[in-house]
Amino acid sequence: MNGARALVTRVTLRIGLLLAVHAACAAADARAADGEETPSDTPVPVPEQAEAYKGEGLVVVPLAMYSPETHVGLGGLLVRFFRVGDSPVESRVSSISVIALVTTRHQAIIECLPELYWDNENNYLAARLEYQRYPDSFWGVGDDTPEDAEERYLRERLRLRITPRRRITGPFYAGLNSDFMLQKGTYSDTGIFATEDVPGENGGFTSGIGPAASYDTRDNTVSSRAGTLLQAAWVGFSEIIGSRYDFWKLQTEARQFIPVGRESALGFRYYGEFQNGDVPFYHMAMLGGDELLRGYFLGRYRDHQMIALDAEYRFPLFWRFGAVAFAGVAEVAAAPKDFDFDPLRWAVGGGLRYALSKEERLNLRLDAGVGPDTFGVYFTAREAF
Repeated sequence: MNGARALVTRVTLRIGLLLAVHAACAAADARAADGEETPSDTPVPVPEQAEAYKGEGLVVVPLAMYSPETHVGLGGLLVRFFRVGDSPVESRVSSISVIALVTTRHQAIIECLPELYWDNENNYLAARLEYQRYPDSFWGVGDDTPEDAEERYLRERLRLRITPRRRITGPFYAGLNSDFMLQKGTYSDTGIFATEDVPGENGGFTSGIGPAASYDTRDNTVSSRAGTLLQAAWVGFSEIIGSRYDFWKLQTEARQFIPVGRESALGFRYYGEFQNGDVPFYHMAMLGGDELLRGYFLGRYRDHQMIALDAEYRFPLFWRFGAVAFAGVAEVAAAPKDFDFDPLRWAVGGGLRYALSKEERLNLRLDAGVGPDTFGVYFTAREAF
């Protein structure tokens, strides 16, 4: 009963925040309609101005979030939309997002995520710079680790991922993926790290680079309603480029979005991750979190290989509000031959959406996922896929 009351309280707080943000956005819309600029000096488009909308704007909001990994987090979100150079109005909008949070689990999270398109979408660059000081949990490696094996430990991480791509022809792009991480862990004297040989428990620096390719016809990269995304990236980590551990990983993904009616959509995603070599535990494929198999703690199950499938139905409610229903399955394994879908991890759930920017479909999202003996609530920005 106490857990149920706590959940209701958290959901009420999230909805209250959404209403507060809606009131602020509605006031900004009213000022723009009257010809008054917002405090950021960026006019907020209103429906009558849709044809003249240039895809430029600034969203700054206080942010509260919740996930099983962080519990309650407080901070801020800044998203700047713009076009690079002389990019035409029809091209995709570039953005830079900055998120800063502290949580009730004594965690600190700072992330910067630029996503840039220029030269009529012929060039694309995405990056993610993050710092985390993060009390976390580890249950071991494999798809059958027991619940009582959980060990709490402190990790500190600085990570930079950069993905430049160039259009080859039409929606086909090719380029590079790079991943640089400095990891440090602090463990107890009696847990898994003290009694077992865990790959990568000594932390250190990892650096990897490799080729990447994609096919992208999505109508919107933030929240898609139509189109296809196919992408694959191979990244090799080697002592030659300064990595403490030698291994490689192959990441493959397919997304398909199908419009339903005027505003609803069905989304489907396949994600596969395959690794080999001296893979540290914090680089292994992990199911769970706010993107892959919502409802499970991120890293509850991890191993060298993973396959995940997701489906989501997105539909509008009223004003800036929308909702989703989703379901997913996933499995981790030591080697590709070990995928036997027994046990097959699954989760189902639903959520609310609030449009911070209707034109660019940037949403705050509140999701709740449930699976066998697991449950998770997530409140964050952007879609899961």
